Parts: sequence; C-alpha cells; structure tokens
Amino acid sequence: MATSDHGIADFAWSPNGKTLAYETIRVSSDAASALELHLVSDGKDRIVGSMPGPPAVYGCETQECADRLNSHFAYSPDGQFISAAQNLRPAFRLWTADGVDRSPAMTDTPFMLVWSGANLYFRDSKGVEVYRNGTVSLTLQGVAWIRPKASPAGDQILYEARDSSGLAHTYVVSTISAVVTDLGKGRAEPSYLTSRYIWFAGERACTATDQCGLAPTIATGAGYIYDLQTGMESASIITGVADTWPHAA
Repeated sequence: MATSDHGIADFAWSPNGKTLAYETIRVSSDAASALELHLVSDGKDRIVGSMPGPPAVYGCETQECADRLNSHFAYSPDGQFISAAQNLRPAFRLWTADGVDRSPAMTDTPFMLVWSGANLYFRDSKGVEVYRNGTVSLTLQGVAWIRPKASPAGDQILYEARDSSGLAHTYVVSTISAVVTDLGKGRAEPSYLTSRYIWFAGERACTATDQCGLAPTIATGAGYIYDLQTGMESASIITGVADTWPHAA
C-alpha cells in the first residue's frame, strides 16, 4: 500500500526547550490517514508513535459542528507527557516524553483537551473529565466546553459554552474548588492575556436581516477585556488572540 507524507500537522517544544515534538500526516492509497509522532533531540529525528488522522475532506454547516471541531497537541507543563487528540476522526493519545503510549482506557474519545498543572482535562459525552494520577474522574457533569484555556497561574480554566438559545457565554472554573463563574453572555472565544486579564469577542443573536446561514448567532466585531480581580469589563482594540506568554503552568 503506497503512502505519502503531507507535511507537519502540529508541533510543540518541550518546556525545557531541548526536544521538538511534531506530527506529520501520512496518507495511504486508500485515502486513510495517520498522524505520526516525531521527536527531535540531539540532532536526531525519530518516529515514536502514531494515531488515526483526520479525513481528507471535511466541513461544517452548523454552529454545533463548528463548536466541536478541535485538534490538540501539547506537552504537559512538567514535560513528562505529550497529549494529542482530534475529533474529525475521533482519536486520542497520551504519550510519555519518550513516546511510550500511556493512553488510559476510556469508553469515549476525549476532545477539547487542556493541561492544568499535572492534570489533563477533556470533554466527552459525560461532560468535562480530568485525568489525574492515572485515574479519570468527572469534574463538570454535562458541560460542553469549547476550546478551553488554562490560566498561566495554574489554578483556573477558561472556556466558552452555549446556552439553550445558542448564545455563547464565557466561564472560568477553579481547578481547586470546581466552582464555575459566568463572566458574560454574548462573549465568545476567550483567552488569557495574563492571569488577571481575559480577552473575549462580542457575539449576539441573529436577526431576520442578518446573513447567518444555519448559525443562531453572529460576531459583533467588538472585543473586550475582563479583569478577574475587579469583575470589570472594558472595550478592547484587540480583534483576536493567537497566543500569549507565559503559557499555563
């Protein structure tokens, strides 16, 4: 069976900066694909693991589908593990830093993953679960979080979720107490700027004059900064956040 390499799908540096981990998409003659894990260190590039890759062609026509689209590839903050997931063709792996597969046995395939400290949080059909010390446990029952982000301070996770009308809310959950706080209705795609300040985008319900297709909401084009200490929100000139530093601890 012939195969071809379609380049780098994702990459991450180890926290100590000594190893580059990256995934390549390998496509076979029957159009099946695989993601191969490479580790580069000491001048050597090794393939040490693999997982099913995404389909060659995909797309979304609904908001629900778009909210579920997610791929993840990251080192744990302590550098001991590499986690990877994609849900176009559901797949998940938890490798050690040397590429040994340590994926826990689960009935559902995790997606929307995020590391906070040594703990790996993820979404499945039950809600939000956490992999901690080799054990999986439910932490937010029924919560369908979207693209979570861990605080640089390591004590919170920021995420978006939709209410019954389809409108986005931004929430923050304490990883210590599991207390959830709603930071605002019509606030989407949140990101930490620092441990104190959060950015998010404005969103509103669609009206008859909007061209929203099948989506129930539309972006307003406005951005906001929220102060976690004071609870105050202010307008922002930032239109989107690609990355921030420092990363989650």
